Amino acid sequence: MIQIITCDNRRLFHHALMEMHRQRKQVFIDRMHWRLSESMGLEIDEFDSEEAMYLIDVDAHGDVQQSARLLPTLSPHLMSEVFANLCDDGPPRSARVWEASRFCPAPTIAKGAPRRELLARMIAGILETSILFGIEKVSFVAGAALAPLADQAGWSVRALGPKQRMGRERLVAMLADVTSDGLAAVRQRARLTGPVTRFADAGLARAA
Repeated sequence: MIQIITCDNRRLFHHALMEMHRQRKQVFIDRMHWRLSESMGLEIDEFDSEEAMYLIDVDAHGDVQQSARLLPTLSPHLMSEVFANLCDDGPPRSARVWEASRFCPAPTIAKGAPRRELLARMIAGILETSILFGIEKVSFVAGAALAPLADQAGWSVRALGPKQRMGRERLVAMLADVTSDGLAAVRQRARLTGPVTRFADAGLARAA
């Protein structure tokens, strides 16, 4: 189940959050050699703020399988501060637009189909979370491997500009619409029979 973690319920998920930051360090710094800061074996950046929402996929044994971050675009975020040049008309900013970033599968997850299945679950989780919190669009930056998978997931998504080479990667900024039809299409393509998220706050509320 993908846990929706906000500033209100963050105290309930200390272990999962620390494991998320450890996995981000292992994946992005150790394996992919991104030039990111790390401290005490954790990858934490300036956008891991109180405003951030985290989606952490935890299996039946309590092990973190994947994670992602959602940020409000009215505040500084990756697309506005680092990747603005990818957007022909500038990064979208609105109370109803949030950015998804730091999609991170656990280092133990095999490449190929297992990771594609996780990505499909996370996209469904992003849509469920967005519907729950009144978010209408989700922006994100994708590399050459992720972009076609995100484009074919079933939701309505478009590029905000042409692909550009930055360092060793070709990146593209994208914007997805949040709709119930899009969520249904993502679930159908991923063979998901129902919600994948849970929001624990004064009891459990399951995303529609």
